[in-house]
Amino acid sequence: MMRRTAFVSLLMILAARPVLADAIGSAACESHDAAQAVAGCGVILAAGANMHALDFEAYNNRALAELQLHQPQAARADAKAGIKLDPENGGIHLTLARSELALHQPQQALIAVNQAISLMPDDPAPFVLRGEIEFLAGDWRADIADENAALAHDPRNEQALLNRALAELASGAVGQALADSNVAAELGSTDPRLHLVRGLADAAVSDWQGAVAEESALLAVEPNNGPGLAARAEAEAHLGQLPAAMTDASRAIAILPNAAEPYVDRAYAELQLAKFPEALADASAALLHNPHDVPAFTDKALAELALERPDAALADATRAVTLDPRNAAGFDARAGAEVMKSELPAALDDESQAIRLAPANPAYYEKRALIELRQNQLQPALADFGSAIVLAPDEPRLYVQRAGVEDALHQPEAAIADLTAAAHHAGLDADKLYQVLVMRAGAYQENNQANQAMADVGRAIQLNPQAPQAYAVRAELEQAERPSAAIADDSKAIGLDPDYLPAYEDRAVIYGSQRHYAMAAADETRILQMQPDDAGDWNNLCWFLALEGKLSEALPDCKKSLSLDPTNAAALDSTGFVYLKLKDDTQAIRYYDEALKADPSLATSVYGRGLAEQAERDQAAAAADLALARRDDPNIAQDFGS
Repeated sequence: MMRRTAFVSLLMILAARPVLADAIGSAACESHDAAQAVAGCGVILAAGANMHALDFEAYNNRALAELQLHQPQAARADAKAGIKLDPENGGIHLTLARSELALHQPQQALIAVNQAISLMPDDPAPFVLRGEIEFLAGDWRADIADENAALAHDPRNEQALLNRALAELASGAVGQALADSNVAAELGSTDPRLHLVRGLADAAVSDWQGAVAEESALLAVEPNNGPGLAARAEAEAHLGQLPAAMTDASRAIAILPNAAEPYVDRAYAELQLAKFPEALADASAALLHNPHDVPAFTDKALAELALERPDAALADATRAVTLDPRNAAGFDARAGAEVMKSELPAALDDESQAIRLAPANPAYYEKRALIELRQNQLQPALADFGSAIVLAPDEPRLYVQRAGVEDALHQPEAAIADLTAAAHHAGLDADKLYQVLVMRAGAYQENNQANQAMADVGRAIQLNPQAPQAYAVRAELEQAERPSAAIADDSKAIGLDPDYLPAYEDRAVIYGSQRHYAMAAADETRILQMQPDDAGDWNNLCWFLALEGKLSEALPDCKKSLSLDPTNAAALDSTGFVYLKLKDDTQAIRYYDEALKADPSLATSVYGRGLAEQAERDQAAAAADLALARRDDPNIAQDFGS
């Protein structure tokens, strides 16, 4: 840094000394060629002349040259040797600070640069360097303050302008950053970091292609520029170029192991790659280097969510939004944690705040819609899926989700329209198209368009004959008129996936309708192995066993169903039927009464109670109940108990 003109005059004074005359030659120690400078300064120091000023300049110049040659350890040794010769020289402390920083020792660098500032308070250079150290520590305000101090001493200092621009970008002042970089360019700066600033400005407005182009221009000149690599990694991750992002972020970490940003950028890429433990480790590493890094807290919360650690995620997301209340991603992450903890009103509030802060992000509307669905708020969910589609009209998943809401609202035509749009946007993605066709077949079925439904499941089976879903949907379509074909399709689905629940459920119903009660009961037993706490399936098993005549086996299953759902009218009706068949008419009447309290329109319970009353010789009550049941269901007598 300090190649003083006094050094030349010293050489002239000492030129008469023969040993030194040979050593200094053509003043190589001052050469702009770093290798020549190291050699020349080495010759001077090896001569052992013990000339205080001359040796000091040789140590200083050689340290500066060694820094250019990426030899920071040698530079640090020479700077310390120079300080011993002249401890009051601020420039040599500045050189030491640069070597410490190159050795990834920011605290030691800060000590040295503070000493330099105390010795030369009117020189902009140490303020510029201290700002760089503060930037790496994530203290943008301190960095800006130091760059301002440097510019107060030298308003045309290009390096200070660019450093301030980077800090302004980090603190969200994109316009000011671009203004500073433009001033530096007008002053004639060719510093490659102009590309860094412009790239980060592009990133701030989500122009990721522009960001990659600018950072690549920087890295073409400085391949080992750590901030440039980190910035490009972030842009590549947003563009889905995840292997490239991982490579750039890892290189940035190797170059800047004490900076938080590269760890954050790699964590973001790891989240996209579903490498959640690795993302958690990198986000945690970032926070070790900068305990106030908002994106690090956000990424850490997202990793914790994926690893099903909602309490930790909630704490980290709260820290993120406390540090930066404008952090939409932090509110989104906190909403995810609240959903996992079933705190749905709080989740809805946080997702809404994320939308207010980033109204152009379709993912936030999608997530709010999913929260609303969990609260059975179908119309708000429908509106939010609509907003997401406006922002991301080519995303088939959004049309599929909106179609699901429309199906729940019994709007099959709207669902068909959305699923048709989803099929269009699925393009050549066979997996997505398969799922859309299966869903649209269901919508066509609800809309009484059986031919279109069969056409869709046929196309789906052609796309993927090894997937079970389409066979199960086709079985539903065949159930009424072709029960044998329906059983065959459900059996095919089960053969492809022995745990495919819908096929068992559908096949059990068909077996029951065909009076194959033992087979129906076997399917219900398999279903209960997969979902043992389902009250409806315990009731179904009870019913099929009762119809098969296995009353002693049926009764405990009915009681199990009622233990899970005591007011379930169907289970109360089944229990009444079992007691009726056991000729325990008092108990039968009791359970039929309870069933009718739960559902007064249940004709089977009215009819069963009438039969029990008849057996109890309460003819008047029996006649009234039997007449009422026949009025509500003219076929009740022939259908009862089948």
